Amino acid sequence: MVSKVRVEIDRNVNAAYVTVSAEPVFRSVQVTEDVLVDLDRFDVVVGVEVLSLAAELPVDRLMAEFHVHSEVIAALRRVRPSVGGFLSLTQSAEGSSSSAELQQLTSLGG
Repeated sequence: MVSKVRVEIDRNVNAAYVTVSAEPVFRSVQVTEDVLVDLDRFDVVVGVEVLSLAAELPVDRLMAEFHVHSEVIAALRRVRPSVGGFLSLTQSAEGSSSSAELQQLTSLGG
């Protein structure tokens, strides 16, 4: 069973982490200059570290090179092309993160 996809954003460093599983991280692989993928001991994706909110999520490459549950792929496609772009679409009228935005981010996978 796949855990809910959760996106954690650190605006202080302009980065994000997408958690897709509760499994422990066994190793990390750099996919692009700004995106690393965390894998469990069976090489199943458990998280995606995004070092720049403007970085594009390489969903097709993740599908081709790693084991990723289909529910996770669907959730990641909703965040594309980038976490920053997704945030700009979901920001409140005041221009800051709202609790509704955070709820939407944390419910992507479930």
